[in-house]
Amino acid sequence: MEKSASRTIPSPNPVTTKRHRRECLVQIFLPFVGAVILMSGLAFLLGKATSFNTAQGAEIALIGLILPTMLFGLIFFAITIVLIVGLTKLLRTLPIYTRLVQDFFTRLSQQTRRVADGSVEPVLRLQTWLAILHRLRGGGFH
Repeated sequence: MEKSASRTIPSPNPVTTKRHRRECLVQIFLPFVGAVILMSGLAFLLGKATSFNTAQGAEIALIGLILPTMLFGLIFFAITIVLIVGLTKLLRTLPIYTRLVQDFFTRLSQQTRRVADGSVEPVLRLQTWLAILHRLRGGGFH
């Protein structure tokens, strides 16, 4: 019989748990809080500026929205160009190798069919002779 499927989960290692929490604080939460404080400070300074008007703030916000979009668009454009160049080079060499693979599988199919036909041929001959004898012995033609 098999052992039961229930397993006991070992208690976490306190050393690695403490190190993981410290790494999460340093690598995730502190940079996030710092970015929030920096952005809030910049927004506050822009609001306190005497020559700041709403149109200027909207233009700054629009730049902040457009730049990441353009950056991601540029990245995807570069990926598309690399894929096009790679596929072009691949299509130059691929037909040669696909022809070799196609020829191999054609030969394999022919050999498999020849072996299958050869293994069934004696059975078919025996059934043919048995059917002839059955007809000759009085089975008649129906």
